[in-house]
Amino acid sequence: VEEDARRTGLAKTPRFLSVDGAYHGDTVGAVSVGHIDQFHRAYQGLLFQADKVMSPACYRCPYNKARPERADARTSRDCHWECVGKVEEACARQAATGEPYAAMIVEPALQGAAGMIAHPEGWLRKVDEILRRYGTLLIADEVMTGLGRAVSPDEEGILFASHAEGAQPDFLILAKGLTGGYLPMAATLTTDAVYNAFLGEYHESKTFFHGHSYTGNALGAAAAIASLELLAEESVTRDRQRLAEALRQGALALWDIPQVGDVRQVGTVLAVELVKDIATREPFAWGERAGHRVCSSMAQRGVLTRPVGNVIVVMPPYCTTTSQAHTIMAVLYDSILEVFPSQNEQDLAD
Repeated sequence: VEEDARRTGLAKTPRFLSVDGAYHGDTVGAVSVGHIDQFHRAYQGLLFQADKVMSPACYRCPYNKARPERADARTSRDCHWECVGKVEEACARQAATGEPYAAMIVEPALQGAAGMIAHPEGWLRKVDEILRRYGTLLIADEVMTGLGRAVSPDEEGILFASHAEGAQPDFLILAKGLTGGYLPMAATLTTDAVYNAFLGEYHESKTFFHGHSYTGNALGAAAAIASLELLAEESVTRDRQRLAEALRQGALALWDIPQVGDVRQVGTVLAVELVKDIATREPFAWGERAGHRVCSSMAQRGVLTRPVGNVIVVMPPYCTTTSQAHTIMAVLYDSILEVFPSQNEQDLAD
């Protein structure tokens, strides 16, 4: 992106914008646009400067005036899209220097490592419109969200969270689900305009001189093709629909548990945020290992998942049956009760 910005005259000194809590990988460039202190602090001296804007995290948004309800905070939010306004302000401020941001990078619909933060519907579409006005490219990091994972299965034919929002990225980054997790394989898709910036006569040396020894790995590509062929089958779409609905139904009972502050579902991803106090949304202290303890209890019952701090992640493969999904959710419910027995006995009795 940086080289493209220089070649097309967009910027002499490209600068990038990302979202608070962003995580986009472990190379120097990816770490530079990340904003999670635990992951990135150690590399601070190696990184280039990137700016950030607030995350559209409805549950903990300081601008959300809605009172806590026993429902996904996105459905009851009361705000004026201040999170979008912050993007506009940042873009205007940078444009005033004479060079707009070269690009903004976003995990569409769902920020994973930030705590499975689900974005409100319409946020990315509004942000994309702002970026277009300022000539800033959009990078959609769909390593986790792409290939149907963070898209409602009812949106027929849509496999990318950015497209579900009506946004068309200039760069679309894929991995993980590309091979169904069987082999390491990633792909970066881009537009003709970017491609043409590196197209020229041999003597011009305009080629993008950056690659890896295992680029285009034949075995990885074969696994990716097989995965994409499966994903295109109607039966897989139906499986995703059943899985998403089973997770939604199974999550309803979680709202009865006092330690469940927010339940967020995007496609076939479910996130359960544990809190110490549902009225104030006070989080458990890091040292209390709330999420870790619940996941350990789940493992003892035969369900393997992982926490992101106080957030339990439920992200089963598409081949998960309805019965298995119900088991996962029942185990999650029982495990939370086991980890917090004294508080729940009285609260659930009431």
